[in-house]
Order: sequence, then C-alpha cells, then structure tokens
Amino acid sequence: MSTNKGLTFDPRTKILLLLLVNLLLLLSHSLWFEIVLFTSCIVIVGISGQVKSAGHFLIAFLLMLGIDRGLTPYMRGFVFTLVSFVSLALRKFLPCFILGKWILTTTEVSEFVAAMWKIHLPQTAIIPLSVVFRYFPTIKEEWGAIRAAMKMRGIHVSLEHIMVPLLMSAINVSEELSAAALCRGLDNPGEHTCMCKVEFQQQDKIVLLLCFILAAFAIFLKGVGIL
Repeated sequence: MSTNKGLTFDPRTKILLLLLVNLLLLLSHSLWFEIVLFTSCIVIVGISGQVKSAGHFLIAFLLMLGIDRGLTPYMRGFVFTLVSFVSLALRKFLPCFILGKWILTTTEVSEFVAAMWKIHLPQTAIIPLSVVFRYFPTIKEEWGAIRAAMKMRGIHVSLEHIMVPLLMSAINVSEELSAAALCRGLDNPGEHTCMCKVEFQQQDKIVLLLCFILAAFAIFLKGVGIL
C-alpha cells in the first residue's frame, strides 16, 4: 500500500466504483461521456494522494485523444490504421485501468480480505482475489530482477530472454502466494479476526452517492436517446 497523504477509501467502495465504471463504459460510446468518466477517475486518484499518477494518466489520455481526433482523419495505410485502432481501444479502457491500478496500489491484502469477510463473500472467491492482490506487484519485482540480471550478464534484450524467465517466475509466484494464503488460514471455515479497521467513512458515502447520481443520469439520457 502506498504511503500517501490523501483520502483513504473502503475496499468495498473501490470495488463498487470499478464495477460501476465498467458498466457505464458499456452504456455509451459518446466522447463527452467518456471524458466525464475519465475525469471522475483521475479526480478520485488525485484526492487519494496519487497526484503524479493522475497527471501521467491525463497526459496519456490527451495523447491518445489527439491521435484519434487530430491525426486519424489524415492517416492512410495499414500502419496508421493500426495505430489509430490501438490508441482508441486503450483510451476506451483507460478508466478501468486507472481504477484497477489505484485499487492495487492503495489496498493492503489484509484490508481487502477483511472487507470481503464483511460482505460474506465465499472463501472460494476470497482466496483467489487475495492472491491477485499480491500477484501483480510481485511480478513487477520479478520483472525488475530479470532486467537487472540481464544487464549484469550483458545479455541483449529479446522476447525470448524476457518472456521465458518471466513465465517461469509467474508460475512459481502463483504457487507460492497460494500456499502463503492457505498458511495464513484464509481457508479456515471458522470466524476470522483482523486488526484492520474496515468501515465506510464520510468520503466513501459522498463518492458513492455522486457515482450513483451520475449512473442514474446516464441511464436517463440513454433512455431518452440523448446518450
């Protein structure tokens, strides 16, 4: 979990926001609605203390929007069409990626598990999800270790030299994290205790209320044919 000085949100709020944004992205393909969703996501990330990340996402969005709206009308050929398609696809899924990264970097595994216990999620779902929370950060560390080892040995960068050890590390990491989760007693059917205090705070209520208002407004506009 990152040590930021911004607002903290309940893990349940974060999951609900991610699900809501996914549903809203499927609701409309309007550019202005996409901009509203993206702006909402970077505002949430910014008030959580990750202002630098919010700035990077803003630059990426503007770059992809510029490619789509500024260069695509003048592009010709397969390469330019491919660039435009990739840029558009990445931009469409950028709000989901922003929230996904935000959840992974601002949520402790124990905090997430405690929240899932509170909503009485089945153990068959809690264990895989808790492993996922540690999986991606661990794979990132493995990636850095592989690159450092290649640099020390003077091995040139290639797909084979990166993907083969990374895939092997991914398999080992998944097995080790699963074993660690079981060793911590996550599969125990009895009552669990946790030192993490998980509860809805004022900021959770405000953000969820605003998001549900936005969703209701979007559904209304979709119903009357404006969106």
